[in-house]
Amino acid sequence: MNNLLRSMSNLSPVLRQYIHPSSVHIRSIVTELRPRDTPTIGSPTEDKLKELEFPPFMKDIFAGVFNKSVLSYAEVLNYDRYYVLLEQTRQLSKTLVDNKSCIESINSKGHIPENILLKLKEMDLNGLLVPGQYGGSELMNTEALRLLQELGMDLSLSELYTVNEMFCTKSIVKYGTEHQKTKYLERICSGELWTSFCFAEECAGSDPNAVRARAVWDPESNQYTLKGTKTWVSNADRAKLFLVFANVTAKNYLGEFEDSLCAFLVDRETVGVEVSSQYDLAGFNGLQVCDVKFDCKLPVSAVLGQPNEGLEIYNCISHESRYFMAAGIVTRLKNLLDQTVQYSLERKQYGAKLSEFDLIKMEIAKCTARIYALESMLYITSGLADIGTNPDVQLESAIVKQFAAETFDYVTRKCLAILGANTNMKSSKYQQYVSENQVLQSWQGSSNILKCFIGISGLIHVTEKKGDHLLQCKNPGLHPIKSLKYNYHRSRHVRDNFPNKFKLENNVHPRLARVAELVEWSSHKLAFCSEELLVRDGLNVQIREANLERLSDIAMETYAMICALSRASRSYVVGHAHSQHEINLAIPFIFESRHRAGEKVQQIIQFDTYKGQRDAFYEDAGSYVIEKGGYCAVHPLMKNSS
Repeated sequence: MNNLLRSMSNLSPVLRQYIHPSSVHIRSIVTELRPRDTPTIGSPTEDKLKELEFPPFMKDIFAGVFNKSVLSYAEVLNYDRYYVLLEQTRQLSKTLVDNKSCIESINSKGHIPENILLKLKEMDLNGLLVPGQYGGSELMNTEALRLLQELGMDLSLSELYTVNEMFCTKSIVKYGTEHQKTKYLERICSGELWTSFCFAEECAGSDPNAVRARAVWDPESNQYTLKGTKTWVSNADRAKLFLVFANVTAKNYLGEFEDSLCAFLVDRETVGVEVSSQYDLAGFNGLQVCDVKFDCKLPVSAVLGQPNEGLEIYNCISHESRYFMAAGIVTRLKNLLDQTVQYSLERKQYGAKLSEFDLIKMEIAKCTARIYALESMLYITSGLADIGTNPDVQLESAIVKQFAAETFDYVTRKCLAILGANTNMKSSKYQQYVSENQVLQSWQGSSNILKCFIGISGLIHVTEKKGDHLLQCKNPGLHPIKSLKYNYHRSRHVRDNFPNKFKLENNVHPRLARVAELVEWSSHKLAFCSEELLVRDGLNVQIREANLERLSDIAMETYAMICALSRASRSYVVGHAHSQHEINLAIPFIFESRHRAGEKVQQIIQFDTYKGQRDAFYEDAGSYVIEKGGYCAVHPLMKNSS
C-alpha cells in the first residue's frame, strides 16, 4: 500500500503523456514515493506505529506553511489492526442493531439501561486508550474514534463513553501517579468504575478564571478541605470517581504563593459528596446530568499532577479531545439522512416521488457532502494525533467540534423540512433531533468562545513564528524596505493577484486539480488575514471579537475543504467503491466552502471601508437595545404624535 499513488506529481513523463485530466477511468498507478511526500507510517504489516516529528498542521497554515503530505490522507493502521477493528465494528454494530428499540428509548427514560452497558462491557469498550499494563486496550486514537462513532445511534450513549474515556481516564493516564493508575485504571477498564468530569459552576461555564470551588490545605491534618458545587456534571448519577477542578494556594515558578487551579480525584464514597437529582433535559437526557456538591476532606494523594497544574490538565483534556464527541454525531446524522432518503422514495407529491424532484436531490446531496466533510475531518485529525511524537491537534480538534455543531444544525433543518409537517408533532421521534441540535450548540463551550479560541490560537502561533518580521513591517520609518514589501504583498491580496506557491493541484488526482486551486486560495487568504489583523491591530493579539470569529470561520472552511479534497483524491486513486460519488460530493462542497470563506475574507480586508463598518453599527444598536432593556423600535403603524 505504501507504493500506491497518492500524488500525480511524481509520475514519469512517459506515463503522464497517456493521462488526460478529464479521464474518469484512472483508478491507481503504482509509483515510488519519497518518505517526505507522504505521512503514511511504516508499512501495512508493521505492528508498531512509527511516530514522527509532525508540526501542527492548521497552525502552520495560519503562518503560511502548508504540509502537503496531509493531502495523501495517511493510513495509520496496518492490515492486522485494520481487520481486527473491522471485526470489532461489525460485532458492535450488530449488538446495537439487535437492541435498537431499547436504545431509542434512552432519551425518554432518562438513563441508559444496564443491560446495554453490560453487553458493551463484554466488548471491552472501556479503557480504549489505556495502556495494556493497566488492563486497557491501548488503541490508537483512530481505532478508538471508529468504535465511538458506531455508538452514535444515540448521542447520550456515545457521549457517555467519550466523557468516561477522554476526561478523567485520559487525565489519570497522562498525569496520574503510579499509585493512582494502579488504583483506578484497571477498574475503569473492566467497566466496574465509571468516571465524570466536574468543572462548570453556576457562575463559571468554560472560564477557568471564574471557578469558585476552593480546596484549603491543612498542614496539621495533612489534608485538603474541598468546598464548592459543580453544575452540569455528565454521568454524575452513575460515576464513582469525579475529576474535580478547584482553586488552591500554591507556589508559582518564581516560588511565590498565588491562587491556581488544581485537579483532584474524588471518590463518590467520600464523606461530604452529594449528587443532586437528575436534570430533565430535552436532549442528551440519558447522560444523567446532575449537580455535585463537595464539602469534604481529601488526602494529598487525591491531587492529580502538581497542585498548580490544574489549568494545564484542563486545557489538555478540553482542547485535545473535543473532536471525539463529533464521532457519534456522524453516525446520528447518517441515520437521519438515510431515513430522509427512504421517505423521499416513498412519499409522492404532484404525481411524482419526492426523490424525482431536482431540489430534493440537491438538498440531500448538500447534506451528504457536509457529513462527508465532517467524517473526513475526524479521521485526518485522529491521524495527525496518532503520527506525532508530541502531537498538537488542539486547533484541529476545536475546528472539528465547531463544524460538527454547525453540520448537525444544517442537516437537521434540511432533513426535517423534507420529512414534512409530521416532524412538528410532539410525539414525533424527530423532535429528539431538534432537542439535540439545541444542546449541541452550547455543549462543552459555546460557539462564540470556541471560535475566539480558534482565532487566538492561530494568531499566537503566527506571532511566535513571524512576530518580529510583522513588527518591522508595521514600522516603515525603521524598516522601509520590509514595510514596502508587505504593502505590495497586501495590495496583491486585495486584488486577488498573488502567486499560488503551494501548487496543491500537483498533489491530488487531476480530476480535483481545479478545486485544489480553491483550497490553496483559502489557505493563502487565511495566512494573509492573520498577518493583516496582527499588523493592523497589534501583535499583542488584541483583535476584535468579530474578526476573531471571521478568522475562525475561514480556518474552519479551509480545514473542511482540505480534508474533503484529501479523502476524495485518495478514494479515487485507490479505486474505492463509490469513489466517483465522492468526487461529485467534494467538488461542489469545496466551491461553496470557498465562497463562504471569501465573504469572511472580504469583511476583514475591507474593515476600514464603509463596507466593513457593519460591526460598528451592530455594536451601537446592540448597546442601545441592552440599555433600553429590550426591543424598543416603535411599531410601524405608529403615527407622529407631534
